[in-house]
Amino acid sequence: MHVFTSHTFLEDLAMVLCVAAVTTIIFQKIRQPVVVGYLIAGMIVGPNVPIPLLADPERIHTLSELGVILLMFALGLEFSVRKLIRLGPTSGFITALQVGFMIWLGYVCGRALGWTPLESIFTGAILSISSTTIVAKAYQETPVSDRLRELVFGVLLAEDLTAVVELAILTTLASGANVSASLMTVTIARLILFLVAFVGIGFIVVPPVVRFIVRMDRPETTLVAVVGICFAFALLAEHAGYSVALGAFLAGSLVAESGEAEQIEHLVAPLRDIFGAVFFVSVGMMIDPALIQQHWQALIVLTAAVVGGKIIGVTFASILSGVGTKTSIEAGMSLSQIGEFSFIIAGAALKTGAARDFLYTLAVAVSAVTTFLTPYMIRGSIPFAEFVSARMPRPLKVLEALYDSWLERIRNAGQPAKDANSIAWPIAAIVSSAVLIGAILIVNEHDPFDVTTTVSSIEHLSYFDAGLFVDLFALLLCAVPAAAMYLAARRLASALASRALAELPPSGAPAVSALIELLQITILLVAAVPLLAIVQPFMASVEGIGIIVITSVLLVVIVTRSARQMQGQIRNATQLIRLALGGAHVDAGSYEVPGIGQITPIPLRADSESVGKKLSDLDLHTNSGAVVVAIGRANSEVVVPTGNEILREGDVLELAGSIAAVASARRLLETARPTPAQQQASPD
Repeated sequence: MHVFTSHTFLEDLAMVLCVAAVTTIIFQKIRQPVVVGYLIAGMIVGPNVPIPLLADPERIHTLSELGVILLMFALGLEFSVRKLIRLGPTSGFITALQVGFMIWLGYVCGRALGWTPLESIFTGAILSISSTTIVAKAYQETPVSDRLRELVFGVLLAEDLTAVVELAILTTLASGANVSASLMTVTIARLILFLVAFVGIGFIVVPPVVRFIVRMDRPETTLVAVVGICFAFALLAEHAGYSVALGAFLAGSLVAESGEAEQIEHLVAPLRDIFGAVFFVSVGMMIDPALIQQHWQALIVLTAAVVGGKIIGVTFASILSGVGTKTSIEAGMSLSQIGEFSFIIAGAALKTGAARDFLYTLAVAVSAVTTFLTPYMIRGSIPFAEFVSARMPRPLKVLEALYDSWLERIRNAGQPAKDANSIAWPIAAIVSSAVLIGAILIVNEHDPFDVTTTVSSIEHLSYFDAGLFVDLFALLLCAVPAAAMYLAARRLASALASRALAELPPSGAPAVSALIELLQITILLVAAVPLLAIVQPFMASVEGIGIIVITSVLLVVIVTRSARQMQGQIRNATQLIRLALGGAHVDAGSYEVPGIGQITPIPLRADSESVGKKLSDLDLHTNSGAVVVAIGRANSEVVVPTGNEILREGDVLELAGSIAAVASARRLLETARPTPAQQQASPD
């Protein structure tokens, strides 16, 4: 069979774009994601499928880097530096929790497949980083809410920064050198210094230059200038030892500070789409069906780990950060893939000899499969999230809405100077305790002083029994820093609770206890999960699984108890709500209920579409994130709703939730019922 092989850059580009155009048209006609069409186009022009078309992989890979740079630059235009700073705490929390969980899960999967500890560590790192490029392209085809978009891309940027640190540590580990606290400190400090210098200087220079160029009113000049800035920043990042994607994204964020992002995005879009298509075709070219068939069992295990682990890890971490169940599930399903950074980590494993060739092949295969799945996962995330949210027990809905509003108030409270010690000291105690626990467990496993042999000879025990004795002693040593971590987390949670509840009832009140317990478990998890990922290579896999199971059971118990406590607190607060409704609070807006937080009353007008409906049919929690904690009626009657309450004209719904959730609920409740003329005019 004669195979048409390209010999020039022009032939490569023509072949790739023509085949991609055909597959794109087909997939548009059958209403499927075009990203999947690009991957199939890559398989057609790639070297691994017996079709008589072959583009040069190296040239296409070079072109694909342009696609990554332009996609990331266009994405950065949507996220100004100020917005990134605002998203930082939430994104950092979610990333710390879910990356730690994915590294642990990847290591356990690698060991279960019979791979070496070092290969398993690299596997965990490969599975921990989602693909910004793939998600950006999928979101172009499936529009999502601004809140979800901001959350997902904030997490993706935090993951990319985490990948830089992972890569530095893993490369050192693979070379045989010791990974020390000083190495991690230097790596993180170097990254922070680079970001501060990069963004600081760029913030001074880029926005005014862009505004000057745009005022010239020459679209051609504007396009050439901003693309030049994009590639210059990508090059600077690469020379500093970081990815071109990070530099391009930050360039886009700096250009967005000029206030001209919308106009520039319109100019860059055609270039982004062309070279973005080349990037996805290049991923498709790397798919090798023969190697996938050879390692199909590992492929299934790792794909399931990525999809399942990301959904669980991101969703769980997002809920704990106060995002809400619906948005959290959508974020988890959006991030269930790996991409370009995973290739880099897998390539580093091969280059340093830390892993065999199959690991890179599997990384590409898992990326390809999850890239196929991503558009469908994003499409299915909305109905699935609505399904789950609608079927949550009412006490859990109330607790979540209040928890979200509490965390929002904590984030917006700022950092008073007098309150600094109450926050700083517990954090320092938690970090130092976690480091000490990790050091004890690692030293115990390595046993550099051969303590087990010494105990065996002194106590006349078998080596196995002596080992158990030493392990038990190490666990007893860990009890001291573990207790310190627990108490520090409790103190930090109490300090944060005082910010969330402006009018704080006695410390034994159910609401305070519920809030402190939830904050405490959240703080402990964000410290313990990364610690587990670090010490898992020095433990048996079953021990790590046991820790995860026990922690999950404890979390379910605490959340269930907190939900019940809050229901009781709301019933006890009905008298306060009745007094508030009898005053001017309905007209004045929100008011504070001790032990619950801020409540926003919304009266139902006669023409409201909600009048006559059951509260459960309205399902405010699913559609907005807010929840009705009480209903005020005539004669000062206050009803704690069960979901079966029929809403009446003049009812005052007492809403709890974040500011955005309450605003969304208000829009739904104030939607007017269609008039007969409007009903007749509407199509059947």
